[in-house]
Amino acid sequence: MKEYYKKIMLHYLRNPGEHQLYAGQQLSKSLIEKDIPPEDILALHINIMKENGYILPREWERSFQFLMEIMVSFGMAYQERQSLRLKKKQLESEINVAISMQKKLYPHTFEHGFHDLEVGFISTPAREMSGDFYYYTKHGKNKLGILVADIVGKGIPAALCMSMIKYAMDTLENDVKPANMILDYLNRLVLKNADPSLFVTMFYTIYDPLTSILTYSSAGHEPALYYQAKSKKFQDLNTKGLILGVDANVKYEEKAIQLESGDFIVLYTDGVTERKDSDEPDDNSILREAISSADLSLPAQEIVNHMYQHAIDEKNYQLDDDHTIVMIRKK
Repeated sequence: MKEYYKKIMLHYLRNPGEHQLYAGQQLSKSLIEKDIPPEDILALHINIMKENGYILPREWERSFQFLMEIMVSFGMAYQERQSLRLKKKQLESEINVAISMQKKLYPHTFEHGFHDLEVGFISTPAREMSGDFYYYTKHGKNKLGILVADIVGKGIPAALCMSMIKYAMDTLENDVKPANMILDYLNRLVLKNADPSLFVTMFYTIYDPLTSILTYSSAGHEPALYYQAKSKKFQDLNTKGLILGVDANVKYEEKAIQLESGDFIVLYTDGVTERKDSDEPDDNSILREAISSADLSLPAQEIVNHMYQHAIDEKNYQLDDDHTIVMIRKK
């Protein structure tokens, strides 16, 4: 490399031209690929000048010594910057893969096949990747399971945890376990296989169209909001149960409600109900306000869209957290 540098440099000094400058540009690419720091290039340049009889004035030699010291720090900073840029590109590539994988985990429709049940849903991430998850599956031949979860801990580990939960639910399709036993199974699964920094809140429901009974169980998740059409009253639905991924011995409670025509429940994540810059307690009053102002004769999906719009209006469109709403209504 020294001899090639010497050849190009001396050739340019004796016969300057565009061809020699182009050769120097190509040489610089080779020097970068070989990770040769700028201070070594400068030292090589000065030595070649001296070896070939080019005498530098004293001031010029001192100026090169000064430049050499600058190049030492510059070279270190430049290499660190290049390393960070490479790591950033690798991370961006990994995140793009995780985002693509995550999008495939969510159901794009709720084609459940139960004619007396209507489902509307929306899920919006605050950033590129979401920590919210929603899913549905069949229980036996005649029941439908629907879940909403919030994975505390974002990024690629959260996406992997979602994937694990999704495929675990797929293996339980046509299973007849009650809602609390489903949570017990998922709790052990998360505890055993997920990143220790992650834990999961989840609300799980099972609807039986033969009896119109909806059973539910919660793992530290926000209470579902139940609206009774006949009385036009709201009720919070909740059960005892610790978040998933903390304690293998936790027991989950199960409760049930009888749905009548027009009744519905709303599952949601905490991003929906948080009021920005407010000292008010974090409850589901935002959803109650939205439902009270909605035309409940509209399809469930339009009511969900109205709830979401009301929530983001309250926050001046500043979404600091993921927003997920699922509405389950008996026709």
